[in-house]
Amino acid sequence: MMNGKMNVAKSHVKVLLLLFAMVFPGLSCQKSDSSRQKGNEKSGKAELPMQELSLQIPLSREAFKNWLPDRIGEFHILKTVIGYKDAADMSAITATYGHRSDSTKQILLEILDGAGPVASVILAGSLQKLEQDFEEKEDNNFSKIHERNGQRVWEVQNPGKDFSGLEFIYGQRFLVLIKGDHIRHEDLWFFADNLDLDNLGN
Repeated sequence: MMNGKMNVAKSHVKVLLLLFAMVFPGLSCQKSDSSRQKGNEKSGKAELPMQELSLQIPLSREAFKNWLPDRIGEFHILKTVIGYKDAADMSAITATYGHRSDSTKQILLEILDGAGPVASVILAGSLQKLEQDFEEKEDNNFSKIHERNGQRVWEVQNPGKDFSGLEFIYGQRFLVLIKGDHIRHEDLWFFADNLDLDNLGN
């Protein structure tokens, strides 16, 4: 009699564990989707799931060139390179900006469109990297991945080598890299904040 009761109890436990296993992944997915949605609302553009993004058509050269600003603050464009990732079915643009009165100060801007089968994989890797919480600091040099204004970003500063850099993903689609030579960290952020990324691709 006792063995029968124990067997029934064990059966109940198994059923409860099975139900829990079925419900818990659903809750995890809902939480993940909710967190991702909040991040996208802050980034300014709606998120495209990676599978859908891989099927999207990347921006054309003309779309990139028409968007690229000629001037941001004291910096004006010196050089533009486009089409260098066409062979891999990816779309990207690189632009070099120079300071109006100090030729030693330059900013390199590179934007990769994460649309397409190859670029979406690269973007997914960058998204995963930027989800880490990382910080390394020595004297005035630092490298850190953190959240700024609701956006994950990798920041690097090396005053000894007169170098600073930013990396972030905008709208869950565009990988943005900004590097500065002889540029203060604050000035690099001013440049980044004044990029009209809302209209990229529109």
